[in-house]
Amino acid sequence: MSRAAQMVNRAALSGCGLLAATLLVILFAVPSPAGASSTALKSQGATASIVNGRNTTIGEWPWQVALTVSRQVAPRALTSRRFFCGGSILAPRLVITAGHCVADLNRRQIRRIEIVSGRTRLNSNRGEVARVTGLRMPVDSAGKRRYKTLLGAADWDVALLTLATPLSSEPIKLAGPDEAGTWSPGHIAWTTGWGITKAFANRVPANLQVATQVLMGKGLCRRTDGIAFQATRMVCIGGPRGHTSACNGDSGGPLVVATSEGYRLVGLTSYGDGACRGFVPSVDTKVSGVPIRNWVRVTAMNLTGRDVVGSGGTAGPVRQWCKVPAIFGLKTVQAKRRLEAANCRLGRVRTDPWGAGRSGRVIGYSRLPGWLAPSGFKLNVWVSP
Repeated sequence: MSRAAQMVNRAALSGCGLLAATLLVILFAVPSPAGASSTALKSQGATASIVNGRNTTIGEWPWQVALTVSRQVAPRALTSRRFFCGGSILAPRLVITAGHCVADLNRRQIRRIEIVSGRTRLNSNRGEVARVTGLRMPVDSAGKRRYKTLLGAADWDVALLTLATPLSSEPIKLAGPDEAGTWSPGHIAWTTGWGITKAFANRVPANLQVATQVLMGKGLCRRTDGIAFQATRMVCIGGPRGHTSACNGDSGGPLVVATSEGYRLVGLTSYGDGACRGFVPSVDTKVSGVPIRNWVRVTAMNLTGRDVVGSGGTAGPVRQWCKVPAIFGLKTVQAKRRLEAANCRLGRVRTDPWGAGRSGRVIGYSRLPGWLAPSGFKLNVWVSP
């Protein structure tokens, strides 16, 4: 796949691009997990490191873990070189991650995965390491692992990993059925991970990263993904100003919201823009949605005897946003009025010398219709000559 093709492909972001894909292929001697092909960012589409995020500490997000290739397989490799996906602790011996991170691995290869917990910096010696002993994923009627559609789009992108030894870090609960008001569109969420901070990079950051996200309406991702976006099993997210994004390496990592009962897990990094552009929305597996939450709840109860779903959490009211309206084809003065009615503002107006259409009409703008931006956000537009 050419660099140009990668720039426009919404790609699965398991692994850290070519580096992690190659590592998995060589060490496991099998095809890499879906989306981490040898052509780097290719497949159904996913998202997972933090572009334009900030440094954070594991103490703020203690449930965050890293999936790594076993030290026995690569004894001289740094943890950052063995890292390929993120995950979250649901119980001392249970971790949740994206299905596409592990779907192509057999039982022997699954047991070559180690979970690293309690580290802000991947290459430090702090925290704990636990070996993976088993894998559970949703299956279809034929008993095959279910993490993508027949057309290759991500769906039911979730997996549970059992561990040989318990982890002592604080687990997180899934948002419960009575907590839907905490993750409705317009609420703030946070995504964390060690994935790359720049598209097409081959190295992950030394320090854990966090990015603020906004839970977007389903119409935004329907606009970019069409029928591939299934609102009952997927959540649409984006940075408030369209600058922050998940990127390669954090697939399976947590998307959390704050509630009166603590943080709740609402999503798992799944797919997005292959070039990690912040103005393109990302899609997470909706673990707070009924189908996947029920599967996780029942499976986790059978494996651990614990209820991993929260209850009773509330959140404050949704803040007022600029919801970018459709202004294509309007005159500038008309676009300005429509933007102001949506709590937005008209930003820079530029003439595209190659633009087609009626003179002075809007032919492009800097955010997709439906994007939730801060109140008074200035939207830049391009008009035909």
